[in-house]
Amino acid sequence: MEAAIRWSPHSTRDNRRFLIIDVAGNRLRLCQIDDFEKSKVKYRQICIRDKLPNYTAFDWSKKDPSIVAIGSASGEAIVVTLDPDKPENDYVHSFSIRHQRKCNSIAFSSKNLLATGLDRVRNDVCLNIYDLNDSRFTSKDEPYRKLASSEAISSIKFFAGQPDTLVAGVSRQYVRIYDLRDSSTTGIAQFQTRQVHNIAIDPLDENYFLSAGTAGDPTVIVWDTRFVKQRGTSNDTANSGAVLEFKPVVDNSHSASIWSLRYSGTKRGTFGVLANTGEFRVIEMAQHSHQPAKTADTPFARTWASPYYTKASHHLRYPSHDKTNQQDEKGRVMAYDFMTTGNTLSGQCALALHSNREVEVLRVPPPVPRLNVSALEEIYKDRTCIARPSSPHGTIADDLSEVQNEVLGEKYGFNQDDRSILSASMDRMRLSNSQRNRPLLSATHPSHEIHEDLLNLGYPHVKLSLSDYLAVLQAPKRRVQEGYSLDCARNKAIVSNDPWLVDIWTLVDRMDAHASGDGMVGNGLDLMYLGVSSIWANELTMYDERLIDPDAKTSQEMFSDAVKEIVEGAEFPAFEGIKTEYPENRQLCLSLCGWSLDKLGVQKSCQTLADEGDIYKAIVLAVFQGYKDVALALLRSKLQQKKLPQDDIGLAAVISCASPSSGVSADQREACAWMADMTSDPYLKSLLVYFISGEWTTVVGMSQLSLNDRVAVALKYLSDSQLSHFLNIATAAVIREGDISGLLLTGFTTRALDLLQVHISKHPSRIQDAVLLLSRACPLYIQDARWTLWKDIYLSHMQTWRTFLERTRYTKEHNLRSVTREGRSVNKPTQPSLTIRCLNCQQNLALRKDPRSAKQRLIPTPNQPSKPTIGPQKQRQASSPALACPNCATQMPRCGLCMLWLGSPDPAKQGAYDSLNGEDLEARLMVFCMSCSHGFHGHHARDWFARHAMCPVPDCGCMCGLLK
Repeated sequence: MEAAIRWSPHSTRDNRRFLIIDVAGNRLRLCQIDDFEKSKVKYRQICIRDKLPNYTAFDWSKKDPSIVAIGSASGEAIVVTLDPDKPENDYVHSFSIRHQRKCNSIAFSSKNLLATGLDRVRNDVCLNIYDLNDSRFTSKDEPYRKLASSEAISSIKFFAGQPDTLVAGVSRQYVRIYDLRDSSTTGIAQFQTRQVHNIAIDPLDENYFLSAGTAGDPTVIVWDTRFVKQRGTSNDTANSGAVLEFKPVVDNSHSASIWSLRYSGTKRGTFGVLANTGEFRVIEMAQHSHQPAKTADTPFARTWASPYYTKASHHLRYPSHDKTNQQDEKGRVMAYDFMTTGNTLSGQCALALHSNREVEVLRVPPPVPRLNVSALEEIYKDRTCIARPSSPHGTIADDLSEVQNEVLGEKYGFNQDDRSILSASMDRMRLSNSQRNRPLLSATHPSHEIHEDLLNLGYPHVKLSLSDYLAVLQAPKRRVQEGYSLDCARNKAIVSNDPWLVDIWTLVDRMDAHASGDGMVGNGLDLMYLGVSSIWANELTMYDERLIDPDAKTSQEMFSDAVKEIVEGAEFPAFEGIKTEYPENRQLCLSLCGWSLDKLGVQKSCQTLADEGDIYKAIVLAVFQGYKDVALALLRSKLQQKKLPQDDIGLAAVISCASPSSGVSADQREACAWMADMTSDPYLKSLLVYFISGEWTTVVGMSQLSLNDRVAVALKYLSDSQLSHFLNIATAAVIREGDISGLLLTGFTTRALDLLQVHISKHPSRIQDAVLLLSRACPLYIQDARWTLWKDIYLSHMQTWRTFLERTRYTKEHNLRSVTREGRSVNKPTQPSLTIRCLNCQQNLALRKDPRSAKQRLIPTPNQPSKPTIGPQKQRQASSPALACPNCATQMPRCGLCMLWLGSPDPAKQGAYDSLNGEDLEARLMVFCMSCSHGFHGHHARDWFARHAMCPVPDCGCMCGLLK
């Protein structure tokens, strides 16, 4: 680095100073800020020290604002004064060394100790500690302490709260902690790592510090000193004390190196990193308390294994080679420092130094403001309701349909007449042929895109009233109240405003029908709730839960034989389509897609679609399924009923003359081309495009069609290799996009959880749908930490909504579906809906003696060694287990009258400690005031408040007696 900038640790609001360290010019410039013009800093130079020796390290004294220290290239530590009133003094003192070599780091402690870290030289120490409190020192004085013999020191930092303790990077091998009060020279702790540069300690929590890699290695590691002290000098990387690793922390596509690494000093766990490429990032760390159940080793479980995570990451400057975010070379940041004490600006700010020596203020974006909404979805300000949901007019599906009509109207430009027509069809959100020119089913808008628009309420293009937004927030609660649970038929009626969700519940209903009477069991395998991708690929990732005979040997041939046995048992007709090696797999997958495998079924399903208004879809699907006569009969019938315009009579000629097997002539191709240009119905367009191209891949690639029909066309007409390729790409796409329609491909497997994880991250309220959909397969076939977490969240939501009966009903239904073929329940007992909880840890006050339900992080179970606690707090021991929380050992509150622990018997009763027979039943109750939170024995409260209204606790003043 050619230059650096440091905010003065002694700045005040009236005296805001910083220092520009010009390494290339051997100059120090003390500057004072006069004003801020937007992001530009107006400052003046008040003191300069130039013609200094070549130096490579710098630090500011923690005690004297006019004293700084530089480490010279020859290894000497030079103390320089920066007092504007004494311009003649270039420096105060210089500490010479025996063997000259580069000084890599220099640091002050709050006790005015000065440490220098030097390059390695044989038979000499590399870490010298000088005591600047001794006024008698001379250049010939020996250091106060000499450490690290023949070990290069790359970086040093003192702990502000422990001025006799420092951390140093040693020999590119260790980060070592020294306690200067200890006579030993080996340090009190060390841990092995190659990231020994740019050490920084969090001033707001000195348990944590950072270290970075060398040039070309932009790796940053976050360390916790408490782990280091507990584990001593172990070199085991698993027990090294590293809690987070960023590798790389910046873009390393063009060989980046870290120039500067500093904690913000104004927000705990927040640090900034600057690379030589000009990239400047600010990272905010956080901790969570979630402890997933011990399940299979999945990526999600490994992610939650550590309580540390990155909460936010802000790119204040992008690298110079980033073509997407091109920046002026003049605005490139070459050094920075956070503004801490004395900063008059709000929020987190950093001073950035540019190559032309201009100084700019970079502001870290503040956190997104939180909107506090009550359990009734109301917004209050100063105890005044400022917004509440719009009043319900019917079922939740009807109310949501009105909001969605408004979204579609503004998003796609419907007029008022169109909206009224659309409203009449919102029960299935499918328009008749007379509205096919409207953009809801437009061939230019993919089905998934329209679904996302409705889920996001058209944001940011559509702006609804706040009351409508709040009403939408009530959708999960109202659905529960209307009976939204595990009954497919009932669920489809409740979510009828969302046809994509209706299709998923139709898929679940279809899977249930296939599985009834062991319909999905074959060759010793249970294939219930598998998707198209797994069945086509003969893939089963979790054999253990699906093997009927646990001793059987599993193989791909076993899966293939199981599919053949299932198809034979279902008596499916022979597969009619492209030549394939796996006709049974295609038959079973087509059945899961909802395509009938015989002519009678095709006639029935297409007639149903036509009666619902999807006339073109019914005609086209009949052609796709190979029954051209069914399609022509439907077309003729609808033309006679005048439900199609007479202009469409030419379509009959096209269908009858052109067939998927024989192709079309040039004249027919021209006719199909202009018809495809004029129509906006995606199904009619897909048929015409196929007639033009003669390739089924064109139909399969049309994202405007529903995924069910695209997959079914691929299953019927694509070759084995083409089908495998399409299913792999489609499955990866739906998981990446979180498209809930993709459950047809994933089935209810671990890939379904990957898909729903993305879906929930986009739409958090859809956690309800995820839990209910997965309830058939989790935990019967899938044991995943995500399912446990989502279910707990959903149950807590139902608790908040006070839907206690619905919560119990769901738990009962789920338990009935979580039973193995042997009759063994795999569902763990759920926590009671109503519990008495500890005010300290919020855990159930019931004693937890079962090792499986005990809180492992708080109570060591028998035959299990006690684990060290993370942090300074220790587990408290209760004198009597019955009078304390069994989880955190917090004592029960005392009675406000007798001052004894609540939960203990009344000592005034003779023989109370021997027997409770004959005791007043109210004496066993604990009574709490909801206003002042003071507690009493039941009979004591009864007797006191029979004569008094005020709380008996001194200086309380609460009129508890008036609240009864």
